[in-house]
Formats: sequence, structure tokens, C-alpha cells
Amino acid sequence: MAGNDPYPLSSVTLTAEKALLSMLDSKTIRMKVAGELHTRLGAKWFKPDSTKLVVASADNQTDFDIEFDCYADRRYGDYDCALVVVFKWKKFAKSYKDFDAWYELKDPSSAQFKTQSSRRLNKQFLRVSFDGIDGNFVGGRGPFWVANESDLDAFIAQCVDDLDGRVGEWIKRWFTWRSAMEVMSGNEQLCGSWRDHAYFCLLRQVHGHEAACAWVSGIDWANWPSLLAAHVEYLQSQVCGADLAPPVSTTSAR
Repeated sequence: MAGNDPYPLSSVTLTAEKALLSMLDSKTIRMKVAGELHTRLGAKWFKPDSTKLVVASADNQTDFDIEFDCYADRRYGDYDCALVVVFKWKKFAKSYKDFDAWYELKDPSSAQFKTQSSRRLNKQFLRVSFDGIDGNFVGGRGPFWVANESDLDAFIAQCVDDLDGRVGEWIKRWFTWRSAMEVMSGNEQLCGSWRDHAYFCLLRQVHGHEAACAWVSGIDWANWPSLLAAHVEYLQSQVCGADLAPPVSTTSAR
């Protein structure tokens, strides 16, 4: 009888699942996701000589460096998996580095809050999850929990569908400067605390230095949180300076 079975099926199944989960770790998940996406979508999306998910497309007319990061964080015994698109831009990174040095002189206490991780993030123009893009930045999909190989296969299939659908189309809008400007202007949530700095750099790229300075001159940063205000103050005083045009607006890019 089943009741006398020293190894009931449910127990065997549970033991097998635990053993399989123990074989999965964050590194293994990220490697399999990258490998499968290269195999399925490589010709359309990725740099062929890289194990990373570096986007390479003849349609990209900008100098954004675009890469996908796979998160696989273990929580509650399973792995919370997500794919994130990261935009790096040398012009913005240089501007942010100069701002960072200026701000450290303005407020020396800010240096104590800087970490290696925060300095690395400061080089990123934009970082956004596939889930956020899919939900149009209003609502998002819940966490994708991976407990076994079947879950991982389903997660990879979702990533493929995303790149073949709405998420892929959104990313491709960053392949030209003008469409990137349209995306940036249409979503105030992008770029977080460095939003105005990022917007200024993109505006200057698309419409020129004078237009960017005219825009930033109209921002009243009084009573803003110190870091947000500092970005605008830096652009007004250090980047534009005497080039500032009379105020034309009282709103930021938020």
C-alpha cells in the first residue's frame, strides 16, 4: 500500500526539486539566460563575439552602449529573475564625472556616501527593467520566480517574447537621437535623481548647446532636495554660465 511506501512519490518529487534547485545559482541562471538569448536572437540583437548581452545593431545611429543585465536574486528559497536594459553614454558619463567632482567640493560630506557601486551606477545614463517597459511604466509584472529548470525555460521564453514585442520596439526607439529624445520627453520617470542632467545632455545632443542652456535656465531649483538641486545648479553655473539665455520655462524634465 502507498501508506507503507518508505519513499512516497510526493517525498521523492520534493527531494528531486530541492536537488535541482541546489544546482541552480545566480551565476548559472545568468549564464543560461545569456547563452539561450544569443542562440535564439543573436543575429538580430547581440554582439557575436561577446558572452554578455551587448546590443549590436546596424540600425543604431547613436553612440549609446546598450546591454542587458540579468538579475537572479535568491529570496524565500527561489530566485527572483528579471532582465534589465542598461544604456551607457560616454558624453553623459563625462558630464556626470565633472559634476561629481564639483559637488564634492561644494559639499564635502557627500563623499562619505559614495561607494564603488554608486560610482559605477553614475556612469549609466538609463537603467530600466523589461517588466517596467512591458507595463508602460504604470504597472508591472510581478516577480518571476525560478525554482527549477522548467521555470527558467519559461523565463527565457518570456524574454524572447519581450524582445520580439513591445519591449524590443521600445528599445529600438533609442536607436536614433530624435526618437530617443521623444521617449525621454514623454516619460518623466526615466533616469531617477539625475533626470534633469540626463535630459540636458540629450537635449544638447539633439538640438544644440544653446537650446539646452535655454531650457535649463528656466528651472527654479529653490527648495528642491539638495542633490537634485545641485544637478541643475551645476548645469546653469558651470556648463552654461554666461551662455544662459533668459528663462523660458519654469518646469524641469520631470
